[in-house]
Amino acid sequence: MIDLPIDFCARAAAARRELRLSQSMLAREIGCKQSALSMFEAGNPTKLSGEYVEKLSKRLGIPLKPSSAEAGEGNPPAPECAGAPAAAFCPSFACISNIPYALGGRLFYRPSTVRVASGCVRHCAHCGEILETACPSCGAPVNEGACCAVCGAPYIAAQPIAGDAGEWSAARRNEIDSLRKFFRPASAP
Repeated sequence: MIDLPIDFCARAAAARRELRLSQSMLAREIGCKQSALSMFEAGNPTKLSGEYVEKLSKRLGIPLKPSSAEAGEGNPPAPECAGAPAAAFCPSFACISNIPYALGGRLFYRPSTVRVASGCVRHCAHCGEILETACPSCGAPVNEGACCAVCGAPYIAAQPIAGDAGEWSAARRNEIDSLRKFFRPASAP
């Protein structure tokens, strides 16, 4: 286990966004799961082993030790927008664009999809995360629903919760409804 500075997870997330990489793109590059990277960026440093943390540090050009020299030279340019529109979703389990529900005692998230030009980096209008245009597990294009139509993997990895999944998801949906009402523009008289 690598002894990480307390802010490393947040710096890694910020550096990834600055490089315009989605979580699944970076996870494929370093060889870990997108869900593990998501939990790591959310502040749980135990979700990536030392090997993956070192690969992450090198790829993002951020030092493992605060006193180390800054790296980051030679990063590839961000992809240009091109091609037909594709479905995209926010990969953050905490974003209000992703609606939780329980099925068979398991927690799933149904992402709200938007259309973006292929190869174009876009950010979630709610939380600012880079939108995903492909399944984090197999790379297939995004379809409507909570799971990939090709491999069956959920688009958004469910985070551990305390208690009953059905009760928790119902409470979270109510919270999301309240937040959406707060941010919804007032209707004209």
